[in-house]
Formats: sequence, C-alpha cells, structure tokens
Amino acid sequence: MPDETPNPAADRQSRRWARRGAMAAIAAVLAFLGAPALAGVPARLVRGCGVWIAGAIILELLSAVGFVVFFKLVFAAPISWRRSMPAALRALGASTILPAGGLIGPTVGAWSASTEKPSVAQLTRSTVTFVIITNAPAAIALAMLGTLLWLGLPGGPHDPALTLLPASLAAAFLARSATPHPARAPGTLRQTLTKSTSAVGDGVSEARALVGARNWKLTGAVAYFAFDSAVLWAAFHAYGHTPPIPVIAMGYLIGSLAGALPIPAGLGAVDGGLIGALALYGAPIAPAAAAVLLYRGISLALAAALGTLGWMRSGTDRSLRVGGRPRRRFGAARMTRRAAPEVATAPVES
Repeated sequence: MPDETPNPAADRQSRRWARRGAMAAIAAVLAFLGAPALAGVPARLVRGCGVWIAGAIILELLSAVGFVVFFKLVFAAPISWRRSMPAALRALGASTILPAGGLIGPTVGAWSASTEKPSVAQLTRSTVTFVIITNAPAAIALAMLGTLLWLGLPGGPHDPALTLLPASLAAAFLARSATPHPARAPGTLRQTLTKSTSAVGDGVSEARALVGARNWKLTGAVAYFAFDSAVLWAAFHAYGHTPPIPVIAMGYLIGSLAGALPIPAGLGAVDGGLIGALALYGAPIAPAAAAVLLYRGISLALAAALGTLGWMRSGTDRSLRVGGRPRRRFGAARMTRRAAPEVATAPVES
C-alpha cells in the first residue's frame, strides 16, 4: 500500500515552484506589453537631443523612486527596504502596464509579496489610500494652475471651460478626500453595504490619517507625480520646441486622465489623450506628438524593465516567513475603525 503520509517539505517545494512559474509568466506579460514602447525608442533617440533624453530618463527613474518610497509607507511600513523594494517594483510595472493599473497595480505588488495573504477589505482599503494620495498632488496642481490661468496667468488659455472647470473638479476631489468618513451607526442603510464598499470609506480615513502623521515618505507621492510630469517637459526640449510650462502642465494633467481607461499600458488612449490635450491648450501638434511618443516610450520601457526585475526577485517572498510561521505582514499599519487616529501617529521604520 503506497505511503500517503503528507510531506510538508515537498508541498512547500511545489508551492515555491508554482509561485516562480506564476512570476515568470507575469514578467513575460509585462515585457510583451512593453514591447511596442521599447521598439519605438531607438528611432526617437536618433531624432532627439541626447542630453535632454538622458535627462528625461533620469527624471523617470526619480519618479520610480518616489513610487517605491510611498509604496513602502502604505503597504510595507514594518518591512525592511530590501524586502519591500521588489514588491514595489512589481506594483510599478503593473500600475503602468496592466489595464486600469493605477487601481490594481499596488494590489498586485502587495499580494505578490505577502506570505499571509491580506483580506480583500484590507487590500481595498490600502489601495484606496494609495490612489487618493498619489493623485492628490496632481489634483492640487490642476486646481491651482487652472484657477491662475482663468485669472489671467500668461502662457496658456483663459477659457473657463479649459481652466475653471477642471480646477473646480480637482478641488471637489480634494474636498471629498479630506471629508471625514462618517461613523456607521446601527440600523442605518450603510450597514447593508459590502465589506469592500466599507473599506473604500476606511481607505479615505486612512489617507487622512497618513497625511496628518506627516511622515517623510509622503514626499514619494509628490516625487512620483512631479518627476513624471517633468519627463514630458524634458521630451519637448529634446526636440527643440518647448511650449510654456502652463501649457505642458495642463496638457499632462488633462491628457493623463485617459490612463483610467481599461486598456493595456493605455496604448493609444493615453498617447492620443496627451497629444490632444496639449494641442487643445496651445502646443503645436507636431512637436507635441514627438514629445509624447518619447515620454511614453521612456515611461513604459522603464516601468516594464523595473517591473520585470521585481518579479525576478522571487526570493523576497520566502524571506517573510521564518520557521514556517509568518514573520511580518505586508500592508499599511493595520488601522481598525477605532484605532485609525492612533495608528497614524505610531512610529514606523524610516
């Protein structure tokens, strides 16, 4: 009669190879989706100024550093930098390449690196926190710049539909994000909502708590936005025709909204959205198209390369488990509804 005694070592080895196979498959998908951008980069490099193109690459790398720093704050506060960085790179690649990656990319990174998988509610809460804070710098810039252009700031259009309207929508987003999430009193209709829906409100509260804690890693969210937008500015310089900064900034802020569409890497949608928005705000269409293609080639190529590197670091998963027991959990500080204000002031690893 065959021996049916469970073999824990063999089971762990099987799961380990299964994880490696899944990671290799995802890395291949990231590389495949980033191939169109990589294929077009050499031709654009020949036509552009090498110094400005090199500067654009450095700016995009600084943007990636900002993403990694802020990912650690939200999803991996108790984890060392060495262990959290591969997960952050996976999240960066997924956020840039996958359809609607801004919503699912951070979740992919956190899930892939966690030995003890968090619940859907926990992932939703932390992802909402991440999305709100990473979009807040862009919303602040849009609200301020749109208002200034409407008031007569030179270097851009002054039509209320192009200035005051987007500024008002950005201000509404900021106001809603800053509004405290109301308590769920017994017997109200809110109690009938799903746990995931409740986690969205908890994510808003967690975002407010993290901002209130004023951790230095919040600068990562600002760097992620600021350096990425500066890549487009450098791309214009690479081709010798640079519109006023307000035109580039408004075109970037409005055109980037196409990234919310569920299209892999936003191919076509983001490119067309950026070119159209830049032309709408006064940039010549030919230099705008060249700058956008260079910007997109750099951002997609680097994200695909860094994301693939993160997936190749499969050993990170095993380092989170010691003696068969979870060593540390991934995720933001575990904020319960009662403890959120207190956790916001708790010290985290620098």
